[in-house]
Amino acid sequence: MQTTRVFLGSSEELREDRLALSDFFNRLNNAYVPHGRCFQLVIWEHESIAIAAQEAGKQAEYDELVRSCDVSLFLFHRRCGGYTLEEVETALDESKRTGGVRPLIFTWIRKLLPGERTMPELERFRARIDAGELKLPYREYDDVRSVELALLQEFAPFGATIAPRRVGDFVYVDDEAVIDFG
Repeated sequence: MQTTRVFLGSSEELREDRLALSDFFNRLNNAYVPHGRCFQLVIWEHESIAIAAQEAGKQAEYDELVRSCDVSLFLFHRRCGGYTLEEVETALDESKRTGGVRPLIFTWIRKLLPGERTMPELERFRARIDAGELKLPYREYDDVRSVELALLQEFAPFGATIAPRRVGDFVYVDDEAVIDFG
């Protein structure tokens, strides 16, 4: 079984998106595990209990998880917490250390709804990206299903080579409905 480890970092405000992506990875694995591929999602909700038992600081353990993954996904909306920023910088440092081999880094920023405001720390983070200080292109999204669809394409180098097909409101990989647009 070939396993691709995928770290997902975001602040608590995107809990529903993280849970939706966790479900997506379960469905993706339903399609790929029979073909010898597994996509292991690493998110803090899954790791918190084990890491809390460690004597070292929690964030140092999360940073080590980032370093151990093949892919790092980061989601932002209105804020950019210090821990998530540290995880981004850890992923960038690890990518630089490995000559860009791993982790591959994907970043999405959820579009604001009417009346929502971006917090200053996220504005500073985006300014660093836009100025080229952080080599971290990002995409905007308004529905987590668009992130899921993009991941199907981005994961081809990791063995996700079964062509997705859309049938009505569903996107299938093999015989597994992995995205529901209904």
